[in-house]
Order: sequence, then C-alpha cells, then structure tokens
Amino acid sequence: MTRALRESPTAARSRPRVGGWELALGVLLLVQLLVFSLVVSGFFEGVSGLLNVTTNFLPFGLVALGLVPVILTGGIDLSVGATAGFSAVLMAVLWKHFGLSLGVAVPLALLAGGLLGGLNGLLITRTRTEPLIITLATSFVFNSITTAMAGAEPPSGFPDRFNALGTGALGGVPYQLILFAVLAVVFSLLITRTRFGRSVVMVGYNRDATRYSGINVNATVAWVYVISGVMAALAGVVLAAYYSAVRSDMGDILLLTALTMVVLGGINIFGGEGSVLGAVLAVLLLGFLRQGLLIAGFSDMVTTMVTGAILLVAITAKNLLSTPGAFTRRLQERFARPSTAPPEQVTK
Repeated sequence: MTRALRESPTAARSRPRVGGWELALGVLLLVQLLVFSLVVSGFFEGVSGLLNVTTNFLPFGLVALGLVPVILTGGIDLSVGATAGFSAVLMAVLWKHFGLSLGVAVPLALLAGGLLGGLNGLLITRTRTEPLIITLATSFVFNSITTAMAGAEPPSGFPDRFNALGTGALGGVPYQLILFAVLAVVFSLLITRTRFGRSVVMVGYNRDATRYSGINVNATVAWVYVISGVMAALAGVVLAAYYSAVRSDMGDILLLTALTMVVLGGINIFGGEGSVLGAVLAVLLLGFLRQGLLIAGFSDMVTTMVTGAILLVAITAKNLLSTPGAFTRRLQERFARPSTAPPEQVTK
C-alpha cells in the first residue's frame, strides 16, 4: 500500500511544477506588476514598497493555503471567515478580560480554530452530508457565538510587539510575507512528500478506490478541515495584529477572495488535482490586482465584483482546457450514488 501511494499517478497531480497553468499565472503576475507600475501612480515605490503592499492581502493567502488540502479532497469550507473571526475575538477576550498573555492567548486561539475545523470534519464524515451544507451551517453558528463573545465594544489596542506581526518587517521583508513563505513550503512538502498528502490527493481523485486500498478516508477528510481551521484562525490573529483590534465580522471578507485564489491557482474544484505552487502564484496575482485597483481609486465593491468574475473565469477556463469529457465525468462521479457493492464486485 505504501508503495502504491508513492508511485500513484494521482499523487503526481499535486507536485509543484513550473509549466502549464502555473507558468501562465507567473507570466500574468509579471505583466500585471509591470502594467500597474506604469499606469497606477503610487503602486510601485521600490522593492520594499512592493513587499509592504503584501501585508494588505496575505491573510487571504493564509486562508487559501488552508483551503488547498480541503479542495484537493473534493470538499469545501465556507466557515473559514467565521472561524477567523471567532479565533481573533477569543484571543482578544482571553487577553483583555481574563488577563492571559498573548503568548498564551494566541496558541489557544489557534487550537480553537483547529477544534472548529475538527467539528466540521466530524459532522461531514459522520452525517455523510455535503461539506458545503455543513460548513455553511456552522459558519452561522460560529458567527453568532463570536458576536455574543465580542460584546458591544470588542477589545483593541494590542501591544506594539504583537502588532508587529501584522505591520512589522525584518530587513525590509514583512513578517507576514516571511510567515506565508514558510507555510507555503511546509504545505508543498506536506502535499507532495508525505503519505498524508498523497492520501489527500487520492481521496479527491477517487474516494472509493482510496477506501478499498486501505486508507482511512474519514480520518483524512477530518484532518484537512482541522488544518483549514488552524489556518483560518492564524489569518484572524494576523488581521488582529494588522488592525490592532478585532471585530466579530472581521473574517467575512476572507472567504470569497481566498476561494478564488485556490481555484485560480489550478486546484480542481472536484479534487484530486492541483499544486500549492499554483495557489501561491494566484495569491500574489489576485492580491496585487486588488491592491492595484484600490490604489487606482476603485471602491472595495468593484474589487469584490472583479474577484467574483475572476472566480467564474478561472473555473470555466480550467474546465475548457481540461481533457475533453473530463469535466462531465467528474460531475457524474461527484453526484453518483455511492456504491454499496463489495470491493471484489466494484473492481471487476
């Protein structure tokens, strides 16, 4: 079984590579930076200025990294925004009202995010309900709890040492960018170099075959939601450091953009195909696009509309460029009734 996982052709689908979709994203990123530098006044203020711009969108990138393994399994997590808000408010309340140091409150907030993600995974695997329905429902629950926990005046005014996580830099490189780069490498290695990562890809490509090969599909699915919850919580903590304040709805802006980044990065919405490299390039591409539009004077409503349009275009383009008939086949596999036949009958 281990050898099969190592040599499986489906595992190769998640290997980072510079070619195809990733190469196109890289070229688009360079062209975009060049155009904005020439056309939008104030966009390019040296390399250090360009790096500082990333602090405005890398929380989206942290959520996107967490969504990569979820979508590789063929799932989705609509509760990431609510989880980010819950974790940030919990951290602030523990610090402000319970007197805990941020060195203790932050790990507890990340743990809470993992527990919320684990709850999603447990509900999805035990009730056999579509992840979209489960995570949509839990997002309402998490948001309600967060609103009650935040109260009328959510905590603010964090210490400068903590705020540096959101706005500080080391040698001109923002701490956010360093954190994102390290986690991007970790996620890439996780997906491409570990048995768990290969299991994630196999679950998304063919869940029944994965189960019959001896892999615990439910455990794999549950763990990817735990990972998503932790990354959403981390994004909430970074946002709290960036604004030096928390709000119950501060995570609401994360979902659409982060989801678009993952899909634009080439992760197949039905699972089993994509790379962390593509997602990272999409984070930079879409992040700089949003900032360029905002600096040019467009409203946040326009950037949201553009984000939604890019999501539609990305999904359509990936489907049109895929192998003929692949999209229809994956649709049929996605919504086909699970087979109850014994393994020996299924494999005939």
